[in-house]
Amino acid sequence: MKVCAGIILYNPDVERLSKNIEAISPQVDMLIIVDNASTNIDEVQKRFGDERYMWIKNDKNLGIATALNQLIEFADTNGCEWILTLDQDSICENNMVERLLTVADDDKIAMVSPLIMDRGIADADIRSEEQLSEVEDVRLCITSGCLTNVKAVVDVGGFNEWLFIDEVDREMSLRLLLNGYRLIRVNYVTLCHEYGLKTVTRKFLWKTVVYRNYAPIRVFYQTRNLIYMMRKYGREYTPSVFRRWVRLFFAFGVKFVLEPNRIKRLKSFVRGIYAGLVYRIPKNQL
Repeated sequence: MKVCAGIILYNPDVERLSKNIEAISPQVDMLIIVDNASTNIDEVQKRFGDERYMWIKNDKNLGIATALNQLIEFADTNGCEWILTLDQDSICENNMVERLLTVADDDKIAMVSPLIMDRGIADADIRSEEQLSEVEDVRLCITSGCLTNVKAVVDVGGFNEWLFIDEVDREMSLRLLLNGYRLIRVNYVTLCHEYGLKTVTRKFLWKTVVYRNYAPIRVFYQTRNLIYMMRKYGREYTPSVFRRWVRLFFAFGVKFVLEPNRIKRLKSFVRGIYAGLVYRIPKNQL
């Protein structure tokens, strides 16, 4: 069985990327690196530009979804049955790929994910053995650290490039499930994942709020894509669409009060709502 790995870059921390590459390279048959027009690409390629790695260089930032499709196409063309997709800041355990492959014993398994340990939130994903079975079916596999069945993703039409960045993994997860595939999480395999944006802790009224303060452009994508997901998938996406709308406005309101750039954030939020509501969802997008 031929297995490859793919890492998507956008202005990476070179030292952390080095640890990422060193951890995954011995575990796969080939490593593919997609660069989304990083400003430090010359430094990165000076370090990792040799023949051991396959490179796809984009002239501009095409987004996560397009980069994932480039990885899937490359893997499929080169006869890889499975691909492990990684963010630039995620570091794998030893033998992670081998351990994930041991449960990929069914043609209908589309994704096998480790348990994600978020370094930005202390103890965020640490749970007892009583709370989690060792291997379980799930409804979401985030792309970082996910061992993906190449043919399954091709079968459902690839990642939705219109989404660009936010909700890309959730949309693919739901589409795979609705097409009869399974998503598996292996809880005894962990991935150390560090988001590029650190968490912020603030007091709001009587509560302590922990969140990430994204730039206004991310506010646009998060809002637009969330509305798209609610429109497209309804209760498959969230048990209560009404409550999800309420949470959307509440979350924005909290950050609007606590954070700077209020006017830019508000404009992005309104633009996101409008774009999410007016977009015509193609009937064949399932």
